[in-house]
Parts: sequence; structure tokens; C-alpha cells
Amino acid sequence: MREAEKLQELAAWYREFAERAGNPAIWESRMRMAEDLEREADRLEREYLGRWREHPRSQPPHNRAFA
Repeated sequence: MREAEKLQELAAWYREFAERAGNPAIWESRMRMAEDLEREADRLEREYLGRWREHPRSQPPHNRAFA
């Protein structure tokens, strides 16, 4: 789950960075990157939650520690 959080943080950074772009093409490229990162973060979260549902005896996602 930590990977998804990092991707969401990076997406937020790209959105903020896009606002400083002086060129519309660069703004659009950075916004697309942010959207791609958010989609990947969502995919990782769905995958993780799906695995947790398949093995409900394991710890719930919010209690599990990741390195």
C-alpha cells in the first residue's frame, strides 16, 4: 500500500509543478503524468484490497506494515 501512497504524493507534486509551467504543452504533459500516476495508485490499491478480501484472516489493510 505504501507504493500507492508514494504514487499519489508524486501525482500531487506533478499537479503543483504543472501550475508553474509557462507553456500549455508542458502543463498538459505534467497533468497527464499526474493522471497516469493516480490511475496506477488506484490500480495498486484495488489489487491490494482484492488480495485482502481473498484472504480475510490476514490483517486488514490499514493494520498491515510494509517495508
